[in-house]
Amino acid sequence: MQEKTLNFVVRTNILKIMKAKNLKPINVIRKNNYKQATFYRYLDGGRKISLEKLEQISKILNVDCKLLIDRNLVVKTINKIIIQGSDVQSNTKKQI
Repeated sequence: MQEKTLNFVVRTNILKIMKAKNLKPINVIRKNNYKQATFYRYLDGGRKISLEKLEQISKILNVDCKLLIDRNLVVKTINKIIIQGSDVQSNTKKQI
């Protein structure tokens, strides 16, 4: 089995995080004024992601840069619904 390059790992992790946060590439492009073609080339491997770009993307995704280079990154989505009555005094909360 061939060793995955660091650039491959970063691209894969960016995509995992974007999916978990329900972000589309256009969301990242708009937040950082990337040219659309450039960002897609980062994601498909046509262009390598520099450390500077890695830092910018991590800020947009609101994650630590170290997570983007983690070869064993696991991303889980957990949905939590909290229903609370308008009577704050009663502290009535129900989790589903």
